[in-house]
Parts: sequence; structure tokens; C-alpha cells
Amino acid sequence: MQPQYSQKEDKYEEEIKILTDKLKEAETRAEFAERSVAKLEKTIDDLEDELYSQKLKYKAISEELDNALNDMTSM
Repeated sequence: MQPQYSQKEDKYEEEIKILTDKLKEAETRAEFAERSVAKLEKTIDDLEDELYSQKLKYKAISEELDNALNDMTSM
């Protein structure tokens, strides 16, 4: 009877080890994914800031061009 319990215990210990390894692997992947998401969110923020800046520049240039055209037509 005792060897059978020992075999089951060994089997369960091996299963626990496998599951623990899988858990560590999953946690590592999750941490990497979280870092990747954070980097992507920062990239999005940077791109949104750059887009806003470029829109302001475009508006200023458009106004300057409109003023120049108005000056030319009023001569």
C-alpha cells in the first residue's frame, strides 16, 4: 500500500512543479505584455502631441497665407 501512495505523491509533486513553471512563464509573459502596452501608450501620447503641434503650425501658416493673399488682392 505504501509504495502506491509514494508514487501518487511523486506524481502530484511533479504536477505541482509543472504547474508552477507554467505559472511563472505566464507571469513573465504578462509582465512583458504590460511593459509593451505602456510603451505603446507612450508612443500614442507622443504622436498625439506631435499631431496637435503640427495642426497648430498648419493653422498659423494658413492664416499667414490668407493674410498674404488678402494683401496682394487689395493692392
